[in-house]
Amino acid sequence: MRKEKLKQIAQIFDYIPKSVVRDELRTNNTRFTRLINEPLEFKLIELSKIARAIGIETKVLVNMALQDENRRNRGGKRAGR
Repeated sequence: MRKEKLKQIAQIFDYIPKSVVRDELRTNNTRFTRLINEPLEFKLIELSKIARAIGIETKVLVNMALQDENRRNRGGKRAGR
């Protein structure tokens, strides 16, 4: 996988099915959907597992989660949280 193509957490699922990642994290669909929509809610170990599965460094995925949150805040959806 070419990590420079990935800009958002949700783009990971263009390469690997959500169900595979969800099962690897041993979480239910409701929580997993919430995590995708609110990436800062992921535990660091969960981001690390996903990063290993797709062949990127954990810090790259953590930075993506931070960028996703910044995009949401600039859009006004989550400002004030």
